Amino acid sequence: MGIQKFVFFSIHNCEKHPEVPLMEIKWCTEKYLAESGLKHTIIRLCGFMQGLIGQYAVPVLEGKAVWGTDAPTRIAYMDTQDIARLTMMALRRKDVERKSLTFAGPRAWTTQEVISLCERLAGQDAKVTIVPFGVLKFTRVLTRLFEWTNNAADRLAFSEVLSSDVIFSAPMGETYSLLGVDGKETTTLEKYLQEYYTQILKKLKDLKAQSKQGDFYL
Repeated sequence: MGIQKFVFFSIHNCEKHPEVPLMEIKWCTEKYLAESGLKHTIIRLCGFMQGLIGQYAVPVLEGKAVWGTDAPTRIAYMDTQDIARLTMMALRRKDVERKSLTFAGPRAWTTQEVISLCERLAGQDAKVTIVPFGVLKFTRVLTRLFEWTNNAADRLAFSEVLSSDVIFSAPMGETYSLLGVDGKETTTLEKYLQEYYTQILKKLKDLKAQSKQGDFYL
């Protein structure tokens, strides 16, 4: 096919969780690339900031329930724009060929810390529903008993890992030096969510003003 370089996005510490189909596939693909002879770079990711919008930011703002767990899992979320920027830097450098890099955000956050940040920026309290870790584990075992619920079991296995006592993060100093990037340019979660709430609250304010103006003219 004439592939000059293969860039594969994987998951941080995927080799430690073979019980999760998605992570097992990622790890098998990593091993395949290492044995293939292809010029490649593996980029392991911890979590995306964009995923927090639908999961926490919007429900908190709309007063809807958000789901959390009682586990102290920490995830170093990263803006997809930063991931794309660092990936382009990696593509240009030959010294990262046949290497595995982990991209992690500036800080690892627990679910409760993310919810608290959203509450502060939205200016209102969240309706939090806590799902005990034991309930997730029992539900996954139960759904494994039926073929028609295997897909749900696979998703619950991934959720179980994210809800266990693990940290999805990695030091970025060496990676930044290798790619010639200033780590201070990486977006923090506080800044990302602040920009989101500033924009969305402004739009809501403008819509409210337009609605009042329309009522006046009517």
